[in-house]
Amino acid sequence: MTSSKPAVEMEKNLIDAVLLIDGDNDPHLPPDFTITPHSLVRVFLRTGAFLPKGLERKLASLPRFVTVSSPKGGANAADFVMSLHVGILHATLPLHIPFMIVTADKSLSVAVQELQRIGRQATLWTSHPERGGRRRAEPAVAGEAAARPSSRRRRSSGRRPAAVPAAAAAVSAAATPAKGPAGVAPGGRSLAEVAASYAARLGRIKDPPSRLKTLINDIANRAGAGHSAEKILEELKLHHGVTVDESGKVRLAPPAQKL
Repeated sequence: MTSSKPAVEMEKNLIDAVLLIDGDNDPHLPPDFTITPHSLVRVFLRTGAFLPKGLERKLASLPRFVTVSSPKGGANAADFVMSLHVGILHATLPLHIPFMIVTADKSLSVAVQELQRIGRQATLWTSHPERGGRRRAEPAVAGEAAARPSSRRRRSSGRRPAAVPAAAAAVSAAATPAKGPAGVAPGGRSLAEVAASYAARLGRIKDPPSRLKTLINDIANRAGAGHSAEKILEELKLHHGVTVDESGKVRLAPPAQKL
């Protein structure tokens, strides 16, 4: 029995280029691809789809032209079949034969990059302009108001701000608390007065705060209006005999004995 292997090898050597077209999203011929009777051309279609008549007229006479329909439907079914054929043809044909893949699906550019990486001449072409390239996308309906200011805003942009009535200004000035001398709270009590009042309270209560954190919280809750608890504590240390050791323990001055 005569082997058919020499005939197969001869058929491979007759192919001068491979053209694979994604018939779903870019059924076009590249203008710089020269089609000859030795070009292997395949157009990939989804289930139930048909080849456009214009493309069919240009390719129908080629001896190595076929259409390949995916056996099952799906959003990317034709892309998967196309990728499979890329691998089969690459493994079958000599490395010097160039491949051109026509598709608007950028995910198939990975297959082209892999062919180039392993040494085959491969090109990705699409008839569609790049997104955001030649033509700007129209703004969405919901975003038009934000993108384009209304004529009302443009008309009002040149107006001067309305003057504040004198009565309203007077009310605002009255509502703003006046700043007193340094060390005096808005209510009128100075830091020394607040500290003296709190020191007197410490002398009256049975269990005064014994830890720094407890003392700070008690000052803030009971005597901190207008003055920070830290400033009141410093005043207590300076003039009222309150001490705090390194461990945070609070000690009060002993009460003065009556004569």
